[in-house]
Amino acid sequence: MNSITLKPELNELYTLNEFILNELPHENLKVDLIVEEIFTNIVNYSKTEFITVNANYENSTLEIEFIDNGIQFNPILQKEHKIPNSIDEAEIGGLGIFLTKKIADELDYHHINGENHLKVIKKIE
Repeated sequence: MNSITLKPELNELYTLNEFILNELPHENLKVDLIVEEIFTNIVNYSKTEFITVNANYENSTLEIEFIDNGIQFNPILQKEHKIPNSIDEAEIGGLGIFLTKKIADELDYHHINGENHLKVIKKIE
């Protein structure tokens, strides 16, 4: 499994995207969306000092683990986001977690020794 540790800054997303792309046989927009949503949420809300990302691609399956020492937050427990009927009904926030839960094949969360560990598993076609 390969690993990278990043500062909790949005401009680090470019470095993270390159890191993930190097794990894959080809670009995958669903993976890009998952990575962007999770990383952005950690940067914007967790108050973490670092973000470590472990990635492994094997047998057409990508496993990504995000680790941070920020505020404890389990996205799996978040209630389903209400899909608006129109743009006028749309509310800001919450859709990224909803999309991640729908796109990922599996999500797993643990809080261990003061760190959030969010594992995402995505089958790559």
